[in-house]
This record gives sequence, structure tokens and C-alpha cells, in this order.
Amino acid sequence: MRVGILEERRHSVGSAFATVMDYFWREDAPWLVLQLPDGRRTTAPAAWTDLPSNTFPMTPDRPLVLTAALPAMAHLCRRLRSARPTKRRPAG
Repeated sequence: MRVGILEERRHSVGSAFATVMDYFWREDAPWLVLQLPDGRRTTAPAAWTDLPSNTFPMTPDRPLVLTAALPAMAHLCRRLRSARPTKRRPAG
């Protein structure tokens, strides 16, 4: 979905238009993950765009975290932490 950035917000985002890649809620307002024409990605409140305010309706009954996914997330975190190279201190 292509969106226009409102005139007064262009300097904050860096473009007059962008493509919506994803969205999320932050402080009770929808935010968009935008891909700019030069390929960079940025986030901005949906209110900064020309989208109608009801494009992303609130879903208060939707859980923030799926409890069934927590064991898999914990396993992934452990695996990523063990794969990280350890920092070595200089000798001396």
C-alpha cells in the first residue's frame, strides 16, 4: 500500500511518499513500517500519512504475546546467545 506523507512531516521521514511494509501499535496509536523510494526503511505514526484514521482499527482483545510461543522464543534466545562470539580482553 502506497501512502503520502503529510507536508509538515516530510522532513522527519525524508520523503513525500512511501510504501507500507507493516504496522504495529505504540501508545494506543498505529505506527507504520515504511519503505522509502531509496530503499531505506523507517517508522512513523500513521497519523503522519494520508491514510484514513480507521485503516488500522484497535483490537483490544488481541494478546501482545502468545504464551504458546514463549518456549520457542526462549530456545531461540539461548541459541543466539551461545552463538555470539565472546569478547576477548587484550593481554597485558
